[in-house]
Amino acid sequence: MTLPELTRLAEAAQYRLADLADDEVESVKPQVINLHSVRRRLKSQTPETQPVDVATQASRIRYAAAYLEFLSGYFGADLPKEQRAQLKESTDIGMRALLSNMPMVSRRDKPGARHGLSPEDQNRVLAAIDPDSPINPWKRGFVRHRNWLIVVLLLATGMRRGELLGLQIGDLSPNSPKLTIVRRADSASDARMTQQVAKTNARELELRPALMRAVWEYIKVRRSIKAARRVPQLIISDEGEALSAQSITKLFADLRRACPGLPVNLTSHVMRHTWNERFSEQAEHMQLSDSVEERARNEQQGWADDSKMSKTYTRRHAQAKGRQVALKLQEALDAPEK
Repeated sequence: MTLPELTRLAEAAQYRLADLADDEVESVKPQVINLHSVRRRLKSQTPETQPVDVATQASRIRYAAAYLEFLSGYFGADLPKEQRAQLKESTDIGMRALLSNMPMVSRRDKPGARHGLSPEDQNRVLAAIDPDSPINPWKRGFVRHRNWLIVVLLLATGMRRGELLGLQIGDLSPNSPKLTIVRRADSASDARMTQQVAKTNARELELRPALMRAVWEYIKVRRSIKAARRVPQLIISDEGEALSAQSITKLFADLRRACPGLPVNLTSHVMRHTWNERFSEQAEHMQLSDSVEERARNEQQGWADDSKMSKTYTRRHAQAKGRQVALKLQEALDAPEK
């Protein structure tokens, strides 16, 4: 790609796909767009066009740069040494040009920014997803049980949607209430068109025994679905296929409709925000120091360690404190009595 093409790519990243000129977007296959043909519509032609927020634009440019740099290294590996060096030099120039178009993103909290659920809304969600609740929006018993488990696991662990959907039965410890988040890129065991992978570091999470028992109870019901026996993923559809990200989106849309008054932006990621806010409250209650709380949170969420806090003894202490806090805040999330 030439430097002007890279600039056009960065420019296109600020718009929604629907706002790009239809006659100038060439679909190669579903969800794949030929970026060489993308041009934004003129504002004079579409006054209603609104750009995405700067954080989204910056993320798009950053991911595009990472992918293009990967392609360069992938194909450059088969080139002679001199040509490989030339390609590397050209790539560096191109990446600097592309990233120079990345907007600055303020780290300050903005009005309307996503937050966790209030305690009242958490209680409303938990009441609605109870499998025996009269306002539970799902009809089938398996779906009710599965969706209860999905929401409770998200609230209990703060894991991402992709981490939950990528979780396999083999990632559960058979002898202790623990599960492991594993990064699996391009996994042959994931037949979904869009594979669900962990974005953060691999890590082990401990659950309260009651919640772990609920997971194994769900697995017993899951085994009654014949097609599911060939699927390693823990969370499946009622047809026995690994559940898609779109199904999680629909789950929370159903929940919002069943409980009018819940935040309109209630999604699986709001569960992650909620976990972090509850974690901070519990850490404060336990009087953890700021440094211990930060390390404990990083360990539980799979985030990179702060380089100033990388000593082994600090990590062990933080892991113990992290598990203690994480187990304490799960007390209200035990499985309903049968």
